[in-house]
Amino acid sequence: MSQKIKQDNKKHNIYKVLTALAIIVAIVLIAVYETNLKKETKDCKSDNMAKVEENLTPAKLDLMSMQNGREIRLIKFMATKKKFIFDYQFKLDDERLKELLNKQLAAGSNYQSIRFSLFADSDKSNDLVGGGISFSTFRIEGDTFYGTVNFTYDSKKLPDDTNLTLQISQLSWEDWDERRTAEAEANVSEAGSSFTVPTALQYDGEWRFDITYQPLRQTGKPQITQVNNIEDIKADSDALQTTVAFTIPVKAEAMPDLEIYKDGVKIKTPSFTTKPEGDKTQFKLSFDMSVLDKTSVYKIQVNIVDEIGQQATEIGTFDMQNKVS
Repeated sequence: MSQKIKQDNKKHNIYKVLTALAIIVAIVLIAVYETNLKKETKDCKSDNMAKVEENLTPAKLDLMSMQNGREIRLIKFMATKKKFIFDYQFKLDDERLKELLNKQLAAGSNYQSIRFSLFADSDKSNDLVGGGISFSTFRIEGDTFYGTVNFTYDSKKLPDDTNLTLQISQLSWEDWDERRTAEAEANVSEAGSSFTVPTALQYDGEWRFDITYQPLRQTGKPQITQVNNIEDIKADSDALQTTVAFTIPVKAEAMPDLEIYKDGVKIKTPSFTTKPEGDKTQFKLSFDMSVLDKTSVYKIQVNIVDEIGQQATEIGTFDMQNKVS
């Protein structure tokens, strides 16, 4: 009997040690995730928007819409044919929302979940939001919530000579305590497991704003310098972004990756596409380099990364800067 009790105690102690180790691993993984998230998080007021406001008459608005007791104001809208950016705000008077936002900001995230549509006066049945990439962020100043939405089209463009109607239909938030719990449970289970987090708070409505559409038409071709091991570079800039395509003499199977630096400081890497061309790979991407910015120098760097995406080896670079007229 004594021997059996000792064996049971030994098994119990091993179980406790393994459980403790699993919890520690989960905590470390969450800490690493949140540290990386903080590194990647940027203020929602982008540099290219600031440059536009400095150089143009602008984009400031004060359009109000009331739905379900919630007033939202559209305070900025800027657009080229391929991209639009808008700012909105509302009074932060919801204690539950304050709690959720404080948790999110403490975790280093300023992402905002928003559903919106854009319609041309000439066709109110066709939603112009689609076929592109949307990124939304927020900030808090005093008792005011400010959101920014940045939408870039893949190929189609905004229509000519028509005013627009923007509609915000939903804002939602999750509870970051619940997110941490879900992440921990996923991380201590089998590799490749996923997790979901329920919506903690949601505002629904049809907040509509009629906008006099004045597309920003400034365009230009940036100057390309310091080219190393990169070919066939083609670039075009407008007021809100620069689109660039180039070829690197490396096979696509090597999974080359990108980094972008602005005046020597690494910025968030945008989405990009690659296309194999025999022993070479073609890249195409758009990023926040405004034609109105005549001082900043951007560096595009192509790397080969290892299988787990940790070690990067530089294989090609070039610099870009808009010419001073």
